[in-house]
Amino acid sequence: MRRYLNYFTIDVFSRLLWGKPQDCLERGNDTVNAETKDGRLYKIHFIKALHEATIINTVLGFEADLLRLTKKLFARHQYFCSGADWDNMIYHHTKQRLQEDGKAGDIFSKLLEDSKGEPTNLPLGAILVECSVMMNAGTDTTTAALTNTIYLLYKHPKELAKLREELDAAFLINEVPAYDIVSRLPYLRACIEEALRLRPASSMGLPRVVPKGGREIAGHFIAEGVTVSVPTYTLLRNGDVFERAGEYEPQRWISGDKEKLSTAHFPFSTGPRACIGRNIAYFEQTLVIATLVRRFDFEFESPGFELRTMERFNSNPDELVMKCRRRA
Repeated sequence: MRRYLNYFTIDVFSRLLWGKPQDCLERGNDTVNAETKDGRLYKIHFIKALHEATIINTVLGFEADLLRLTKKLFARHQYFCSGADWDNMIYHHTKQRLQEDGKAGDIFSKLLEDSKGEPTNLPLGAILVECSVMMNAGTDTTTAALTNTIYLLYKHPKELAKLREELDAAFLINEVPAYDIVSRLPYLRACIEEALRLRPASSMGLPRVVPKGGREIAGHFIAEGVTVSVPTYTLLRNGDVFERAGEYEPQRWISGDKEKLSTAHFPFSTGPRACIGRNIAYFEQTLVIATLVRRFDFEFESPGFELRTMERFNSNPDELVMKCRRRA
């Protein structure tokens, strides 16, 4: 289940970014093209390349000098090779897109021109970095959010039944859920918000270095140069804000104190550095969850199944193996 949701997000964001999908969902695999700087074309596995590359970036990426040294010493390590594969995949598709019309209406076209239609003249290196970050964030976190929501709904049959009741009342039997309708369904949004709270797509808070002179934070003086961070996982399970913080209770977002809840609910971070793609993520989650829950019955392959998580920069759910059949 998780893998096919990932195929979907790869296709969607590739179309949004470069104007073309990768057709992963149709093919049933994540094999995509990559290209070295000397023009050699080859195939890579998108998910493997991204996940293994982010292990290195998460462990060493905050110390640039250490990362450069380690890369020289262990250039042939599998994770560094996966990082090179990822970079070459980004290079190939960016190169192809640069050869096409710049006014395609995709995100890439916005990198080439500013809001007035004037050329940005960004160097290739800057464009590649932007595409890499967007392709990473646009596929990985949404996959995690979708997987976690499906998992939690099927672990909680009462909540699943309540969501289906809301969806069935909103649509005809064979009608495809439309965003302008599902976006206004309160319990659907509550199920998504609660999944983001209980199993956030990224459990770590972005680190910051205390500036010169130090700062007082929450009543404690922190010296300059110290790295500080507020883990998202901890923030979203704050018992002072969320009653029964370890439980999946979508109803809290409908009958609870929304103003109080919002003070600690930052699954996409907050402020000027918050995730710029959060609206796209909500759009995808709303449509996909509504469609899957309404059209299909899922069942865990084994009773008592618990979904494991691999902590990288993002919190990646492990494989979610489920039996699937169309709803009667």
